Amino acid sequence: MVIAEILNVILPVFLLLGIGFFIGKFMPIHSKSVSDLCIYVFSPALFFHSVTVSSLEWNDLAKIAGFALLLFACYAVFIQIAAFIFKWEPAYKNTMMLASGFPNTGNYGLPIVLFAFGDEGVAIAIIYVVTQSFLMNSAGIYYASNNGKTSQKDIFRTIIRMPGFIAILTALFLKLVQIPVPQAIENASGLLGQAAIPTMLTLLGVTLASIQLKNVITFIATATVLKLAIFPLIAFLLLALLYPDDSLETQVLLLSAATPAAATTTLLAINFKMNPDMVSSAMFVSTVASLITIPLLLVALM
Repeated sequence: MVIAEILNVILPVFLLLGIGFFIGKFMPIHSKSVSDLCIYVFSPALFFHSVTVSSLEWNDLAKIAGFALLLFACYAVFIQIAAFIFKWEPAYKNTMMLASGFPNTGNYGLPIVLFAFGDEGVAIAIIYVVTQSFLMNSAGIYYASNNGKTSQKDIFRTIIRMPGFIAILTALFLKLVQIPVPQAIENASGLLGQAAIPTMLTLLGVTLASIQLKNVITFIATATVLKLAIFPLIAFLLLALLYPDDSLETQVLLLSAATPAAATTTLLAINFKMNPDMVSSAMFVSTVASLITIPLLLVALM
């Protein structure tokens, strides 16, 4: 029964990927244009709407956000050490971060948390999702655009000008000062945000239709192991320090960290031309592999 319920959450993801793959095989789709639409319109609306309509508790936000930031920092250091040991080129290292350092906590993780832990678990997971969205729209853009030819100043300017980054900061400010969002804006952002997830997943399928997995098989295998094993292991060790007791927060955050690579990384890779075939392939394979790893983790937690 547990496996059947989890499949009911995961299979729609693969249906959308399949539709995109089919379209990509038989129709000339300009991925960059669709990617721009997601990055500059749909995703910022989703982030803004999710933050402004949620009931965030600032004490919980601080602790959970701190965990997310610390986890990302520890993993970034790990990747830096691995790059030094294995002599990875900067572009390869940055691509590996995109493919393994950003968990799919939103459209993949939230439904599973809801099934496993109910509304109380979702309330915790949403805070992690918001922090992860912030990281994606700051650090994610840094890794995607850091191709060795762009100056650090230009990268920083790119980050602060991205609509997703601005949308999250604006929404958090409105929540902090308790300024209500006009109903018309809330409705509009909600409608636009609903388009983000299906468009991202369909675009991922389109991208997969044009790549050759055999050309990047070593990268895919490495990124998948890092995302589904090493990243959750680091999360487990940090949670043992931050939450000594076996609390609900520990279970929800560990499950969220163990989700596969985020689909948004493919959008960034396409937009900034940072090896999109490698990033999208790794995201796809880690999602497939999570059909095994996520149920096993749920059995251990429940």
